[in-house]
Amino acid sequence: MTDYTPTLTISRPPPGERSKRERATERRSTMILLAPALVFLALMSIWPFAYLLYASFTSYQLAVPIPIEWVGFDNFTKLLSGERFWSSLGITAIFALVAVPLQILIGLGLAMLINSVVRGREIYASLFLIPMMLAPIIVGFSWNLFLNPIYGPLNAALRGMGLSPPAWAQSPEWALPTVVAVDIWQWTPLVMVILLAGLRSIPPRIFEAAKVDGSSPVQTFFNIILPMLAPYMVVAFVLRFIDSFKVFDVIYILTRGGPGTSTQNLAYYTYDVGFGRFQFGSAGALSIIQLILLIVGTSLILALVRRRGVGAADGGRS
Repeated sequence: MTDYTPTLTISRPPPGERSKRERATERRSTMILLAPALVFLALMSIWPFAYLLYASFTSYQLAVPIPIEWVGFDNFTKLLSGERFWSSLGITAIFALVAVPLQILIGLGLAMLINSVVRGREIYASLFLIPMMLAPIIVGFSWNLFLNPIYGPLNAALRGMGLSPPAWAQSPEWALPTVVAVDIWQWTPLVMVILLAGLRSIPPRIFEAAKVDGSSPVQTFFNIILPMLAPYMVVAFVLRFIDSFKVFDVIYILTRGGPGTSTQNLAYYTYDVGFGRFQFGSAGALSIIQLILLIVGTSLILALVRRRGVGAADGGRS
């Protein structure tokens, strides 16, 4: 008797045809999975931006019952020829060029301080993160109470020491420095976290080798720590530079753009034009101008960083 074992032969398509079919299936599955996200992005981001761009070229005014007309670049030319726009731009520039570098410097010092702690590093870092985790409106109300010229604890303490404190947020000379100081207090922890991550990524053997070579702490800081933290500092600077154009909550609660227009940055000016005067066409044009300024400013910062990096690399090869 002879054993008979049946064999099953599976016919497979050629390798090229099979891979082509699999790629088509993967593309179809990817589009199905991404479709809800793409629709949500189109509804929540692309369509509002497209409508904003359209409104910036029209005479859209909510408070005036007149037909919406196409005005071209009239909104842009009126804004650029107005003194209030350039005043708001100057305040925004001062805010960005003062607050952001100070946040980088203070954040670097705090990051190095926490990095040197052996025990409880996570606890100290968490405590420093508290201002960043608070909502901007809570920060504004808290500092408004703290800096109140009549019953605020800061002025009470200064008067107790025989000093005559200013009105801080109500003073034309101190209003802008006060807003800058509040922004530094709230967002320096973000810079600290970024730079602390950079410090923790430096291998310890590099510091050990520098110590063996006789490098002093100052030399180690300038020759090792700063160059290796440069990419992290660029990321922190760009993030905070972009956010400095969007500061609104604290200014609205502390100063309402005043006294006068001494703290009215571009974000508050856009709010005042759009929701104070209901000139949505001009507010849209102002938003587009801010977007262009942010793109140009960020591109210049990255180009400067790239050029300095190339120069350093060329110098090292020579």
